[in-house]
Amino acid sequence: MYTDNLSLKTILLADDDSDDREFFHDALKDVSAEILLRTAENGIEALNLLRAGADFPDLIFLDLNMPLKNGHECLHDIKGDEMLKHIPVIIFSTSLQPETANNVYNGGASLYVVKPNSFAALKELLRKVLAMNWKISSRPLKEHFIFQG
Repeated sequence: MYTDNLSLKTILLADDDSDDREFFHDALKDVSAEILLRTAENGIEALNLLRAGADFPDLIFLDLNMPLKNGHECLHDIKGDEMLKHIPVIIFSTSLQPETANNVYNGGASLYVVKPNSFAALKELLRKVLAMNWKISSRPLKEHFIFQG
């Protein structure tokens, strides 16, 4: 399930924490300067970006705890939209609750990633996640759904 990440061109990160967005941006730039990062502060903004144009991101990193429209609601809307449902959604959360992971897996998320607490760990996690073959339409088995680097 690994490939060259050069096939990835754009990532959308939806996260209400500006420090987390900047941390992610800096780590992604170190890992792959060729990938464009678009960001949203909440689920409404993410959906507006997704529905605004024909250039869909290759991956969506989605925080669960956001104002206005949280990650659960945003995932539901993405997977319920014929134009968007093909985009892999990676849940990117600070905590891991088995019930939450089960709910987002059943909701169509492709991967559940626990946010690392160091810059080096985030870069390593991004290297591993970006190396996965996201062109495969099948999702991982539930036992491989949670990714902690």
